[in-house]
Amino acid sequence: MVLSTNNPNLDQKDHAGGAATSVVSAVGQTQIEEAMPVPVEKTKETETPSVQTVPQKLVLPVPFVTEAPEGSWKSPWINACEEASMVMVDGFYSGKESVEPADAAKKMRELFVYQNDIWGSNANSDADRTLKIIEDNFTTYGARAVINPTIDGIKAELRARHPVISLHYGKDLQNKNIPFATYGSYYHMLVIIGYDDETQEFITNDDGDMKTGAGHRYGYDLLMHSLHDYDFATKKTDKPATVLFTFPK
Repeated sequence: MVLSTNNPNLDQKDHAGGAATSVVSAVGQTQIEEAMPVPVEKTKETETPSVQTVPQKLVLPVPFVTEAPEGSWKSPWINACEEASMVMVDGFYSGKESVEPADAAKKMRELFVYQNDIWGSNANSDADRTLKIIEDNFTTYGARAVINPTIDGIKAELRARHPVISLHYGKDLQNKNIPFATYGSYYHMLVIIGYDDETQEFITNDDGDMKTGAGHRYGYDLLMHSLHDYDFATKKTDKPATVLFTFPK
């Protein structure tokens, strides 16, 4: 982000609980024997399976990484929400409960150098660039971009234990703890780590939040409304709503 600147065979049993005789087919004719009910003892196999309950609340143990792991909110850290988001997801797929600030900073510096070498800047990475950065720099996971995602789609990914990286016009998040510049692009990236249907909120690790980033909650509608990709041509965060669905390698 730049702070300075979306079966008819019935298992061979009829309805009365009896075993049905087979249906025999032959060339040019079909011979059908009448199904005669035969009493059978009810077993667990004949019982109706229970329907799996969809959890109303879920939180993935994604370790939190701030975009300023060393405490400095100056360049390049002030633009490092993308790098911090990628490092958080790597930590999750690596099975880490936490990521040490020094380790996060080291990896993020490597990502700065990688971007500078290819694009001459690390200030922003839209969906396409972020996918390439992930592919070239992380072995634990991959990602794919989804344009105009749905709330149910994001929740399904979380139930599959796949954190979601989301791209935002940050001003619309209405989070006063993110120090966006008044006339900047407001581009921002964070990680959706869970949801709560009772409160109608997504649970996130917001790396740009200076005070309450770990587990920060955004209402479903508010977060979805703020989703936008960055446009290098216009230098504005006004491209379609986009998220990155991640998956383990």
